[in-house]
Formats: sequence, C-alpha cells, structure tokens
Amino acid sequence: MEEVKINLEKDVSLEEAEKYAKNIASKRGEYILLSMCDLKTGYRAPAVYCCGENPWEVYAASRGANLKVKVNDYEFFFRII
Repeated sequence: MEEVKINLEKDVSLEEAEKYAKNIASKRGEYILLSMCDLKTGYRAPAVYCCGENPWEVYAASRGANLKVKVNDYEFFFRII
C-alpha cells in the first residue's frame, strides 16, 4: 500500500484534513474513501472495533485499500480505481 504523510505546521480539523487527503487521492485517479481515524480522539469511520489493532486499517485493507494518507493525526484509507 502506498503511504503519503503530510505534516502541517498548524492544527487542522477533520474536514480540512479530509480535503488534503482527497486532493492527494484524486491526483492518482478515481477513488473511494474506505475508512479514516482521528488518532488523537480515537474517532473512526466506519465505527469498527473488531479485527485487533487498528481495525479501521484492517477494514480498509480487506476492501482493497491501496493508498494511505496521513495528515497530522488523521489517517485516511482509499482504494484508487
């Protein structure tokens, strides 16, 4: 899985981080956002709690994720079509 990390000098909201992540994904083609996690608060979507450590990552990988974008403390998993 390709991984892109963006470390911004400022704090960003989930919405702002998602815009950065989607912009990166869109440069690689059509995409589907499969899962995400706020590493500070533990918020994740979808709200999966199975599959051991980092269930949002396991969830995305099992659905064909091939791009991980980390923006500060947020992780986004995409499948580029």
